[in-house]
Amino acid sequence: MGLAFSGFAAGLNISFSAIALAVIGLLTGGIGLAAIAAYPVGFLMVVLGQAELFTEHTVPPVAVTLMDRSQIWNTLRLWVVIFVFNVFGVIVFAFVVSYGGILGPTASDLLLGEVANIMEHGFWEMTLKGVFGGWLVAFVAWVVAASKDTISQLFLTWLLVLLIPAIGLAHCIAGSTEVLISVLAKETSWIKYLGRFLLPATLGNAIGGIILVTLLNYG
Repeated sequence: MGLAFSGFAAGLNISFSAIALAVIGLLTGGIGLAAIAAYPVGFLMVVLGQAELFTEHTVPPVAVTLMDRSQIWNTLRLWVVIFVFNVFGVIVFAFVVSYGGILGPTASDLLLGEVANIMEHGFWEMTLKGVFGGWLVAFVAWVVAASKDTISQLFLTWLLVLLIPAIGLAHCIAGSTEVLISVLAKETSWIKYLGRFLLPATLGNAIGGIILVTLLNYG
């Protein structure tokens, strides 16, 4: 139950990255440097607020499981509960934003245009973008654990996460907010969201976090 509440909170909080991208993009004339610099705000809320985000948990629990194989089922339980409630959180957030008029028409159009570009990628291209996105976010968990103060955690999280929109990488939870707003606006279908974004992005994030961060550092 504790994981469920924290996972739901993480899904809600990380969604502010999409809002920041749209609003700052609107104020500065497009998705440029300022909007990209504002994007990590949702991740900062999650990391500094110590909520449970799926992609962060490709590091500590996997490292524990590598040392104690009896923890495999606990790790799977952790992943399933957190992932499901992260997604539930972003669905609720996207629903409120879409039907509550949180974003103005211009900001919404800017975000929908960004989603249209994202959804042009094929399954394996999205998976590869997810690998690099998962690599970065899992590394956030690694460097935050190594940081000795809040300012260091803030700076390192911001620096690593801003590379996600700057390079056009995929994060299965944060990116879901943007795509779900497009789904609720009837610009994208649920099937396309699940098959062309959520599944490949999640697969890529898991590969990037587990193999490129946890296994290499454990080795």
